[in-house]
Amino acid sequence: MELAIQEQRKLFKFAAWLRLRYDLRADRDSFVWRIATGSLIVFGSLSMYTAVMGMPTGLGAVIDTILFLLANVLAIGVSAFIVSILLSIVYVPVPRRFTAVLLYVGIETYMILYFAELGILMSIALAALYAIIGALLGVMLGLLLRWRTKPRYKWMTGISLPIIIALIVTLAGWPNPASMPQREETAIEAVSPVHADNPALPGTYGFSSFSYGSGADKHRDLFGEDVDWMTKSVDASGYVTKWSNLKTRFWGFDEHKLPINGRVWMPEGEGPFPLVLIVHGNHLMEQFSDGGYAYLGELLASRGMIAISVDENFLNYSVWSGIPNNDMKVRAWMLLKHLQQIKTFNESMDNPFTHKVDMDKISLIGHSRGGQAVAMAADADRWFKEDKSLTDLEDIQIRSVVAIAPTDKQVDDKSARLKDVNYLTLQGARDGDVNSFYGDRQYSRTSFTGDFDGFKASLYIADANHSQFNTAWGIMDERLPGGMFLNRQGMLEGDEQRDIAKLYISAFLEATLHGENQYTEMFRDYRTALDWLPDSTYVNRYESSNFTEITRYEGSSVKTTISGGGKASAEGMTEWEVTNAKDRDGKNKGTKAVSLEWEEPGAIYELELPKRVTEQMASETTSSSLIFSLANLERDLLADEAVEEEETEADDEANDEIDTEIEAEAEVEELSELPPLPELEIVLTSSDGQIFELPLSEIMPVSPPTYTAFMTLPWLEKRMKDEKYKQSNEPVFQTFIVPLDAFETPNESIEELEITKISFAFVDGPGKVMLDDIGIMPTQS
Repeated sequence: MELAIQEQRKLFKFAAWLRLRYDLRADRDSFVWRIATGSLIVFGSLSMYTAVMGMPTGLGAVIDTILFLLANVLAIGVSAFIVSILLSIVYVPVPRRFTAVLLYVGIETYMILYFAELGILMSIALAALYAIIGALLGVMLGLLLRWRTKPRYKWMTGISLPIIIALIVTLAGWPNPASMPQREETAIEAVSPVHADNPALPGTYGFSSFSYGSGADKHRDLFGEDVDWMTKSVDASGYVTKWSNLKTRFWGFDEHKLPINGRVWMPEGEGPFPLVLIVHGNHLMEQFSDGGYAYLGELLASRGMIAISVDENFLNYSVWSGIPNNDMKVRAWMLLKHLQQIKTFNESMDNPFTHKVDMDKISLIGHSRGGQAVAMAADADRWFKEDKSLTDLEDIQIRSVVAIAPTDKQVDDKSARLKDVNYLTLQGARDGDVNSFYGDRQYSRTSFTGDFDGFKASLYIADANHSQFNTAWGIMDERLPGGMFLNRQGMLEGDEQRDIAKLYISAFLEATLHGENQYTEMFRDYRTALDWLPDSTYVNRYESSNFTEITRYEGSSVKTTISGGGKASAEGMTEWEVTNAKDRDGKNKGTKAVSLEWEEPGAIYELELPKRVTEQMASETTSSSLIFSLANLERDLLADEAVEEEETEADDEANDEIDTEIEAEAEVEELSELPPLPELEIVLTSSDGQIFELPLSEIMPVSPPTYTAFMTLPWLEKRMKDEKYKQSNEPVFQTFIVPLDAFETPNESIEELEITKISFAFVDGPGKVMLDDIGIMPTQS
């Protein structure tokens, strides 16, 4: 009995102690610490807000914000209650509520940054810094409020402090975008502008806009109750085998009933008009993407083309429901289903499409994953030959494909190979999503045969990013919070970037669908359109269907021979080899080229022409041009040295994180002293021994490489998103078209001579370049 009483007393004593610790849980949270706790709650709410903006539910931004912030405040309260009691129980002598909220905000921010793929160490460091700043600001505010002085002095101090902090941050340049080596601006050689009207300006056609769709869309009236023309759904279950129930709840349908929805801009007039389908890429599913190309649709319709923005938002990624499997294949398949629907409309009576569509003149435009999907749709038999639901598409003709910052992933271990299809790709060097120039691969996989009259082209834009080609995608290439760390210094404005898209896409379609060949000059040489282009650095690539190959380096890695019996040789080179061009990730860009590196002036690379080429040149009745593509790789010379120094100094891998910023700054400082741009002369040798020289700068100077600082914080370049942004540049080929009649001859036209050798003479050094796609082409093509 006495033992039971003792146990009961111990229990009462423990309960009393526990109650005391509970009562004392906030005894150290003085006024200043309570203000600091409130500051942390504000900072924690800001963290949650940025996360909410990056993971929409589809209920709307306002509802998402209210729901998540309320849940976050509730979680902070519960955490502060529980952790403060635990800290009191173990006698931790700190302001316990404040400490509990500090830990919560730090952990919450860490989780948000970690899932934004900043990496563990960077997420910990930034989260800790963020929480400490929130706490310090709160402490400063608390001290200010407790300061026993006149109110006006408090107000003056409260206003002055943030101004002083802002000045310090500004003067210190933090956060400081990673600086990259820049050259002094060089004058761009004047060339004759395109002799045509600006293709980015509206044309002469009036147009109307309307929609077709399922009529049952839960989120957009234009595809729901306000749809103008009804369409039947299609069954994609033969391709999609993983479809989330959450997607079905959001959309109201599953993979068995995918809708055929489209926004249409229709020119006024009898027609028939060329048809242009535009398809978006993989943006967040709840932030609808198809409306973001109205600027293109309206322009093309005003120029006599039927433009349709295709809705494939249901195939996009969602934080809550993921992404369907085989989405890339289904994106292409859905485009073919839209073509089927348009064909049905065109052959039916009493609808806006009736006999208005020229099914022999079709173009597909795609952005991001849509840029890959349009190439796949134009090469449909590679994936859909056995699909009997597509058998009525044999008589349509896809003439042109435009890929805006496209992806290029293999689907079923296959890639699209376009044959006798015009191709254009646009890419921004500041693209933080598709950060390598994957459109270059499809460019290399586009070929021409027979009597096809067309061309392929690319435009690389130094200051363009990914999202601003779509008005609905905002300015950031990563969803929040990761997008906050992307560097926007010096980037083109959204309207400027879309002006480039309008200019080049409209000109491309005018040339390939309407036969307005005067616009081809823009693709041969971007300088002919400089009066219409915003200020940036551009690199363009071009090849027409009447290109005669000297060598592409694809068939063999033997550097001394070229196809058709020609030979190659080099003098003064420290290295020359046939190798794959690599993208930012070190992966094959889809083309081989000859890599030439030299230290001293006077290095020469020479090609002895195959007989078939000399005969082709001799038989030409029109003037010809030498054409080749060159990528300037001068950075590699310095980067290799930097890597060697790093390897000798990095004895202890554990110190890598500590030395990261120092190493990054050292590399930038070293790269800031760049060697001169290569000065190159083209030398032709005739069969009778005559030699003709032409400085390449008289045609077009070699461009410097384009460097990109992706992040505002330099040390994130090699840390964020599994080192996605670690490479500041990649080989980008510029096409040079050198008219043979530009070579001065004393007595006779060079066209009348038999040219047997072409030499590339580098008159200064050091340098490193890649050469590819060397051939002959009619001067006007």
